[in-house]
Parts: sequence; C-alpha cells; structure tokens
Amino acid sequence: MLVFLHIFAGSIALLAGTISFLAKKGANTHRKAGKVFVISMVLMTLSGALLAFINDEMLNMVAGLVTFYLVCTAFVAARITTFKPNLTNLSFAFFGLLVGVYAVLTGFHALSQGIAKIDGNPTQVIIVFGTISLLAALADTYLLKKQKLNNKARLVRHSWRIGVAMFIAAASFFLGQSQVFPEAIRNSFLLVTPVLLVLLSTTYWVVRVRLWGLKRRT
Repeated sequence: MLVFLHIFAGSIALLAGTISFLAKKGANTHRKAGKVFVISMVLMTLSGALLAFINDEMLNMVAGLVTFYLVCTAFVAARITTFKPNLTNLSFAFFGLLVGVYAVLTGFHALSQGIAKIDGNPTQVIIVFGTISLLAALADTYLLKKQKLNNKARLVRHSWRIGVAMFIAAASFFLGQSQVFPEAIRNSFLLVTPVLLVLLSTTYWVVRVRLWGLKRRT
C-alpha cells in the first residue's frame, strides 16, 4: 500500500510540478498546480521516508524528510507576509534543524568508520542533504528573530525551496529509478535532461525574483 501511494503521489507531483513551473507565476493555473504539487509531494515524501525507515535506508529516509520540510516551508512562504514565531514556524525550524543535525552526524560518523556508501550512494550525499536542511533551518531561525519578510524575500524563499524539492523529486525518479527505463534511454543523456532543466529553471527564477521580482524587466 505504501509503495503504491509513494509511486502514485510521485507521478502526480512530477506532473503538477511541471505545470506549475511552466505556468505564468501567480496565475490561477500556477496556484492550482502548485497546491496539487504540494499535497502530492507531502504524501510522496512521508510515505517514502516511512518505507526507508522500515527498510533501514538512512539516506532515503533523510532525503524524504528534507524534501518534505522544503515543500512545506515553501508553501508557507507563498501564503504569508510576516514570519511570526508561531507553532507552525517554530515546529518547521526545529524539524529542519533536527533532520540536518542527524544527517550530518550520520554522514561524518560513517566516514570515520570507513563506510564509503550509504544506500548505494556516496556517504557524502547524506551530508549534502543535511547541510541543505541545516541552512534552511538557520534561515528560519533568523527570520523568527527578525519577524520581517518583504515580498521579494518571500518569493525568493518560496522559489528556491520549491525548486530544490522538485529537483530532488526529479533526480530520484529519472536517475534513482533509471532501471525502469529502456536500456537505450539509460545509456543516453535523456534521463539527465529533465533534472538539469529543473535545476536551470530554479536558478533562473531565484535570480530573476531576487533582482527584479516577478515584474517583467524593462
């Protein structure tokens, strides 16, 4: 049941995320696709993290929890104008900090024991996920003290977090599950292309929003 939910939610997330990325930002299509993306990503990440926990797959569990954290905080950023130290914001900041510390410590402990791979991937990958979570949590902590979030900063926060979450989802499917594709496709650059497109699109929107906001450049 969990496996089916994870696959189904992941498929919907990739489709909705693609529509949201391509749609005009702030338009009705963008909002609706974005909501579907968030809901499906929450289901996918939590089911994936639970499956990974059951199967003792530390890296996959961390990846799921970090992606869940990024999606939820990106969604919150899209809907608020102030960043108050309420239960929601405090909980997410603590969650991101907790996952980040666990991932980084797990990675460095594995390296100290001579463990080169975790779940079939280089041990450094779990440290990267932990670092992303820690940086995001530190940003949350800073905002909890500042309690001010102008529109441009809010949109940048939303853009990079939702973009990184989409990047992780795309990489997990196209690269992490490459065995489901025909061998001819696996031996080409076709599986890398959508992952790179997500990365480039995320970079573009973060830079554009940071410099000019969503207004068209003159």
